Amino acid sequence: MRKVKVGIIGCGVICQTYMRNLTTLFENLEVVAVADMFLEKAQEVAGQFNVPKACTVDELLADPEVELVANLTIPKAHKEINMKALEAGKHVYCEKPLAMTLEDAKEQIELAKEKNLLLGCAPDTFLGAGLQTCRKVIEEGWIGKPLGATVNLVGHGHETWHPAPEFYYKEGAGPMLDMGPYYITALVSLLGPIDKIYCLAKKSFDKRVITSKAQRGKEIDVDVMTHYAGIMEFKNGVVVNINMSFDVWLSNLPQFEIFGSEGTLVVPDPNMFGGPVKLLRGNSMVDSVEGMDVGEAVEKIHSQEMYEFFKEVPLLYNKSEDNMRGLGLLDMAYSIVSGRSHRTNTDLVYHVTEALLSFDVAAKTGKVYKMKSTCRQPKPIPTGLKNGTLD
Repeated sequence: MRKVKVGIIGCGVICQTYMRNLTTLFENLEVVAVADMFLEKAQEVAGQFNVPKACTVDELLADPEVELVANLTIPKAHKEINMKALEAGKHVYCEKPLAMTLEDAKEQIELAKEKNLLLGCAPDTFLGAGLQTCRKVIEEGWIGKPLGATVNLVGHGHETWHPAPEFYYKEGAGPMLDMGPYYITALVSLLGPIDKIYCLAKKSFDKRVITSKAQRGKEIDVDVMTHYAGIMEFKNGVVVNINMSFDVWLSNLPQFEIFGSEGTLVVPDPNMFGGPVKLLRGNSMVDSVEGMDVGEAVEKIHSQEMYEFFKEVPLLYNKSEDNMRGLGLLDMAYSIVSGRSHRTNTDLVYHVTEALLSFDVAAKTGKVYKMKSTCRQPKPIPTGLKNGTLD
């Protein structure tokens, strides 16, 4: 396969990870230009990674060599940059979120279709070895029929460690829109489309005090919900409870588990690309208490001993580094060359965006939100990464 030529817009912190991966891991991508609103930042990145061109955003979009734009700007700039890139005839891959509203998401998707261009959006962690292995475990029936799941991202917020945490409490952020994309995308990739959502949510504190070193003691306003307790029902009948919170000091809640008729699957952190996949088969528990009286059986089933029945599943492929951001770009490059549909396609992105926004709608109305969109599960990656290329 020929190399697809990429232009990067936005040279902030996340750009470093993308640039490292695009220049060392992914053989079928070539970064030919980088741009930023501050030209010196683009020049610094270009020099660091031997990119031939550092320029303004408009210059990058006018460059006929650039086929695929990676938009790594701040969320509030995503729509504007995406629309400009599409108008310029470029395929676009955007960091999360695609848009702050469904109307803005629709506008971008319609323009991409009108221009016959590909539009994709992070997260692409579901393409990593961890979640792809989970997909195979489920589809091969190792936990039987999926029945339910639990997802929990609970912590005390970014002010305890982040040098500039204000953004995380403004519109477009909060625990659901900041971290929710990883979990909701992972769930859809593993279980299929969502049918309905119900949620209770609140803003626990109007103000927060930064305790991280850089701005220690500074008080910040909180404009968004910071604690969500939701329930999701998927089209296949699986019921999922989801807790997303910046208001919890510490918790023993499992991060991500899927429960089936024949066993339990422990899913790795969906914010990462690898991580341990663990499987418990129900028959191993049944066999372990065979012949015991009631008291002995109950005691064993509820003891820590049961956790010994979780076995780690070998990952599908060996490229399981925790931070392989850019897999979505690589998948889009294959689609540009071959004409196939890319996995971070607009149907998936729109469905996930609607779901994320629906938690606030359900919480504010007190009603069950019925999803209006749907999508197909992204196709699994059959053999994964080989020599920096994607099947």
